[in-house]
Amino acid sequence: MSYSSDAKTLDIQSALVSDFLAGFAILDQDGQNSGIAGHLTARIKDSERVLGHQYGLAFDEVDEHAVRLTDFDLEEAEQGQVSPSLAFHVALYRARPDIGAIVHTHPDQVIAFSATNGQFIPVFQSALMLYDQVVQYKDYDGIVESEALGQKFARHLGDRQILLLKNHGLISVGRSVRHAVCAAVIFHQNCHIQMEAMKTGIVQGFSKTADDPDILLQASAFLNRDHIIDMRWDHLVRRALA
Repeated sequence: MSYSSDAKTLDIQSALVSDFLAGFAILDQDGQNSGIAGHLTARIKDSERVLGHQYGLAFDEVDEHAVRLTDFDLEEAEQGQVSPSLAFHVALYRARPDIGAIVHTHPDQVIAFSATNGQFIPVFQSALMLYDQVVQYKDYDGIVESEALGQKFARHLGDRQILLLKNHGLISVGRSVRHAVCAAVIFHQNCHIQMEAMKTGIVQGFSKTADDPDILLQASAFLNRDHIIDMRWDHLVRRALA
């Protein structure tokens, strides 16, 4: 099933598809291209349909012809059109109606950070958008291709935004493609900076035990405002498409 021939598809010029395609370019430029293993999905409004990409393509290979539309039953996965690992995306969408998009990648710095068993600490101001939004997942459950495992992810994630998978990578969720992708980019950057800081000894980042929690929450709310995310997104698009 190709995007253009599926009668259920959206207009290829729609804002959602435009953001969806830009998301792949941004994640690729940010060093989060996971080869054939990474995913980005976007939910079609409040429906049980999501946009995915052709199974077997890397982020830098995704264009409008590689966009796929699938229902929550993932029949397209059985046909080899989308990754069977999207089963865990479906579980997250079912558990969290507020989620509009999901990113799953395996950046080296994120995997390295997860391998240290270190606790995520926002170490630069923009990372406060993820204040109290990161959950560590330390189990290894094999190849992720079941909705049951996705339900386990959902229970661990709760109402947070980032699930850090030990020795594996990240899952970032958001109410839109822009929110999910921006969170993944900021999380990746913080992992890199935090790893560098760890080389010198104790890391002193923003912390509710050391700083005023109300101030940190105010900063987080500001950084997650739609117009701030939109400006960050526009910059990421300009950088990725330059």
